[in-house]
Amino acid sequence: MKPLFFIKKHMNPILIKHSSTILLFLFIFNVSSSSKKEIPNPHYELNASTLELQKKIIGKLTGNETINGSIKLKSRFTKNDKVLVREYLKDLIMDLDLKAKKHQFIAQERSPNIPIDFYKGANIHTTLYSTKKSDEYVILGAHFDSVENCPGANDNATGVAMIYSLLTKLKNLEVRNKNVMVIFFDDEEKGLIGSDAFAKMLKGKNHNVHSVHTVDQMGWDKDGDRAIELELPTDYLKSKYSKIAKKHNIPIHISDVDYTDHKSFRNLGYNAIGLTEEYKNRDTTPHYHAPSDTYDTINFDYLLSTTNLMYSVIEELITEE
Repeated sequence: MKPLFFIKKHMNPILIKHSSTILLFLFIFNVSSSSKKEIPNPHYELNASTLELQKKIIGKLTGNETINGSIKLKSRFTKNDKVLVREYLKDLIMDLDLKAKKHQFIAQERSPNIPIDFYKGANIHTTLYSTKKSDEYVILGAHFDSVENCPGANDNATGVAMIYSLLTKLKNLEVRNKNVMVIFFDDEEKGLIGSDAFAKMLKGKNHNVHSVHTVDQMGWDKDGDRAIELELPTDYLKSKYSKIAKKHNIPIHISDVDYTDHKSFRNLGYNAIGLTEEYKNRDTTPHYHAPSDTYDTINFDYLLSTTNLMYSVIEELITEE
């Protein structure tokens, strides 16, 4: 800023007479402008509270925080680990005044050389019912288990946190023309056992499933472009996600990955899609299935960005007539 004597020297005489008033106005304007909050990035439609919720969930699932009393998880692999995780997920669901259900299963296809306990597990699920009568379901899912000796922050605590935070926001919609079913799958790492059992259960009960959306690994974005991959989407779901991704300025890549939970539903003819970071496009975590897949490797801004994208898609799907 120029010093006052320089300004007065070059000012019009009429302006000099009112210089005190002008300077006072400039001072007030400057203070007012500097006190204004920075306008947030428009793609962060879900706010800081969503971010904190996701951090909390991932922290508890990875041993960064205690999950029960003084207990910290080292993985989500053993029977005891998964008992703790299921109870935590049930509590999260009940915090929303929704009913948490346990879907117990034994895999239909088993090897005679592997103990039957290997094939036993339990998914946790809930239903957010439509605000008007509907028999249609949009299904959202993520697996909660990890491999042995792995905290599983990216794979797949990020997916669990993303799906749950979506549920909290969808619950606040005044209009929902379709039901939303949320499932946290067990035993994905053993060969999609949990999602396979759940998909077959739905098929057996003749549920009218509009679409299935699963998330697996959504916490790594080294190049900062916020891009995601859509795994084997149907043309319909590809067009929905691509349209909204364009509005969010998020690049979309299409991959042929078929070894995560969406496969279980697609095998039975459901309209299914998988969402992930750039797994095939080579911007994916280097900590895959390793002890280093920890809380502090997660890019939470990226997770929030993708949560916003998915929220916009699901909101459109369940509110359209």
